[in-house]
Amino acid sequence: MSDLPSKEGLDRQAQVLDLLRATGLALDDDDIGDRLGINRHYVNRLCRDLAAAGLVDRRKGSERKYVNSALGDRDVIGERSAPPAPSDASSARPPRIGRSQRARQNVNQLVDRFGQCVDAFGRSNAFPGPSLYFHERALERRRQHHDVESLLADELFFEYVYAVLPAWGMHRMGPQAAKVGEFSAFIRSFRTLAPELEDLWSRRITEVGESDAAEVAEVVWKVIARLQVSTSGTRIVAGSKALHHVLPDLVPPIDRQYTFRFFTGQKAVYGGEERAFMEWFPLLCEVGRRCSAEIAAAVGRRGFMATGPAKVIDNAIMGFMQLQDGGNGAS
Repeated sequence: MSDLPSKEGLDRQAQVLDLLRATGLALDDDDIGDRLGINRHYVNRLCRDLAAAGLVDRRKGSERKYVNSALGDRDVIGERSAPPAPSDASSARPPRIGRSQRARQNVNQLVDRFGQCVDAFGRSNAFPGPSLYFHERALERRRQHHDVESLLADELFFEYVYAVLPAWGMHRMGPQAAKVGEFSAFIRSFRTLAPELEDLWSRRITEVGESDAAEVAEVVWKVIARLQVSTSGTRIVAGSKALHHVLPDLVPPIDRQYTFRFFTGQKAVYGGEERAFMEWFPLLCEVGRRCSAEIAAAVGRRGFMATGPAKVIDNAIMGFMQLQDGGNGAS
């Protein structure tokens, strides 16, 4: 029997490599299997073979799980004359944890250690300088308004929010895709969403009940999806960071380094941004309900970046991930 890869194997290798190149992300075997509908153990073999062939970088990530990223130029897998050598058996994975199980486990652990996680984030002092300054100025200005109409008319408030976004990593100089859009389009998109913002104005994340969390999430996502914040294709990160400053009692800012990994274990979205948000937001509301007293205490004592209940939840998630990573620095 020939040791050469079968045509099916070559096709699968091509699918894996195309996925890694298209996303530009370091994905673990579970991520790849979920996205392509391939058994995890088969993905493990495919990725080890691709790594041996010099097409994929395979190494342990922050969670001690092997992650894979594309290397080099666009080699055509089907034209290789020799099979890739099998990798060492030392790349065996720990037992798989499903995404929903991971999210539930992390939510319960966060609730149990909420105060500790908030304190860990505070000690890290991870976001000083402009990222803190413009965030606090925006929130101070926001608290001066008692209705949506007056806030949407406050151009200085939007200038502060517009300044926060680059400080929070939403704008990169050069050819990178992450760019904050034009200010005129940014502010106009908020003003066209006045009716939806009215519906959400008085909502607090600590008071959203389990029975209506999905309905609230749907309205929040409708706003995020229609905001014109970033010129990149992603909406969940840029939109939530901007909307947080309009609805600081309801919408936490979401990012890849902390929020994504808290819920998925990777800096990636599964099944689309809308699906991810609709799964995550009710869980964030659950944290708000279960930790409402600790959240109120953190806001009351004016802890580091404890500028509202939604931000305190975000702070706790960052502290949780910092403790899990064994360090306190921002990324």
